[in-house]
Amino acid sequence: MPMRAPRICSCGKVVPSGQRCACQRAKAKAHDAKRGSAASRGYTGNWRKESKAFLALPGHERCACGCGRVANMVDHIRAPKGDQALFWDRSNWQPFNVDCNRRKAIRSEGGFGRPMAMHEPRACRPDTPGRVETFGQGGETAWGPARDISPNSDRRDKSR
Repeated sequence: MPMRAPRICSCGKVVPSGQRCACQRAKAKAHDAKRGSAASRGYTGNWRKESKAFLALPGHERCACGCGRVANMVDHIRAPKGDQALFWDRSNWQPFNVDCNRRKAIRSEGGFGRPMAMHEPRACRPDTPGRVETFGQGGETAWGPARDISPNSDRRDKSR
């Protein structure tokens, strides 16, 4: 079975495939220490009880992004960033699916080398027909330049 080639880390060291460089592990450890534990950020037993009750309310069965998936977590519309009043404000809560929440966080807070969004994300599903969501102020998306797409568009070159 062929193996993938090693890669070069941003620090310049050669790293075997499937492993992280020591400098990347140190950065992740420092970030986690600065961020604090989930309990220190407010995600305690009380949060689990309240979020479960929130998801049990009528109308909170499906993800708020409109994808149709079952909601299995509560998302904060505006990130509380340590503000406990905003953390517990139920008007700031929405039912979400874990996968959609991950996409929203990557888009709005930056991740995987993407810039932070300058606006609130509209939808979490990139494969929906219509306008492809852009990041920030430019016309670039994670999938290339912004463009209009339709679900059944004919992509063949008609000039032949």
